[in-house]
Amino acid sequence: MVDDTLAIPNTRRFFVNPGWLRTDQVEIDDAAIIHQWERVLRLRAGDRVMLLDGQGLAAIVEITHIDRRRARGQVVARCQASGEPAVTFDLYLALIRPERFEWAIQKAVELGVYRIVPVTFARSLITGRIDEHRLARWQRIATEAAEQAGRGRLPVVAEPQSFAAALTRAHTADLAILLDEQATVHLRTVLPPQPSLRQIAIYSGPEGGIDPAERTAAHQHGIQSVSLGPRILRAETAPLVALAMLQYALQY
Repeated sequence: MVDDTLAIPNTRRFFVNPGWLRTDQVEIDDAAIIHQWERVLRLRAGDRVMLLDGQGLAAIVEITHIDRRRARGQVVARCQASGEPAVTFDLYLALIRPERFEWAIQKAVELGVYRIVPVTFARSLITGRIDEHRLARWQRIATEAAEQAGRGRLPVVAEPQSFAAALTRAHTADLAILLDEQATVHLRTVLPPQPSLRQIAIYSGPEGGIDPAERTAAHQHGIQSVSLGPRILRAETAPLVALAMLQYALQY
């Protein structure tokens, strides 16, 4: 069964409704998936795909029929999906320029983030209204990035929050950090010598930096300001550097 999973290209991994995988006979009628299979990948009967329930389980499915409206398949193997870090990363990401924010979503998911919460900082530059269509686009970007990266759990893009509201979630994490260019403590120094962390919250600010009042409020909620080094990083780069550092340090 494991060998079957290794034979599936990342372009053939898809998160689907968990209910579709309850039996060994699978029927797909999602228009977007059918278009991807039939028109883009040009899959045919006999080809195999990996379907993920978004909660850590995977099924290798051999397509038995496909047309422009629906596809059917037979489950040939089930297994635990790989690609997930042992720690859950929640990223509270400042709203920045749309194209940079979307790029940050994509790369953060590739690096293992499970939950991305868009946050309005005092110095956030918000362009346009954040409606259900934009949220759906962000979730689609996250889903496609997770499929490409071989993730086993479906990352979540939450609804935007104010900075004050985001702070109230810090207590749920084993470690909560604020990426702060003015911090004098490096990220590596706040990690325990023998890490046993299971959930880390990362707060990452906007292009204009963190307002002093926000820094004070973060500290009052137990969030530690940390530096990533002497260089000034872009708002979309800093959280990715932090994620890479954390996973290296924690061996995840």
